[in-house]
Amino acid sequence: MMMITNATITIYNREYDPLTRFDTWHRTVIRNVHVYVDHKASVSDSGLNSAEIYKIRIPAEVENADQYLPPEEYAKLKDLGEHWTIQIEDQIVIGEYDLEIERPADLKDVRLRHCKVLSWSDNRFGGLPHWKIGGV
Repeated sequence: MMMITNATITIYNREYDPLTRFDTWHRTVIRNVHVYVDHKASVSDSGLNSAEIYKIRIPAEVENADQYLPPEEYAKLKDLGEHWTIQIEDQIVIGEYDLEIERPADLKDVRLRHCKVLSWSDNRFGGLPHWKIGGV
């Protein structure tokens, strides 16, 4: 069974640079993923609040799946090259985006939808192997 795909994403992986003591961001484009955006609204004492909840599934057979590394292995690399990972607080832009960023705030003017990774799981087993990402 094949997963229905509807998008390309650009994932920005955070990497801590011990020399500068700043985070750097490594960009990877991943094609043929499934993105679902759920619009949530709630009423509170301060009025109406709304948020977009992102549910992203990356099929295990995407073009650059063999360049994926678990976060703990990714963190050990000296040269990231073409490797990518999924970590809490990584940034994801829906679409192909070619801007290199220095911090997540650089994405605030992006005209494309984007989110921060809040949760993820490696579901590369069973009938529909994939990585699942939740973000806001």
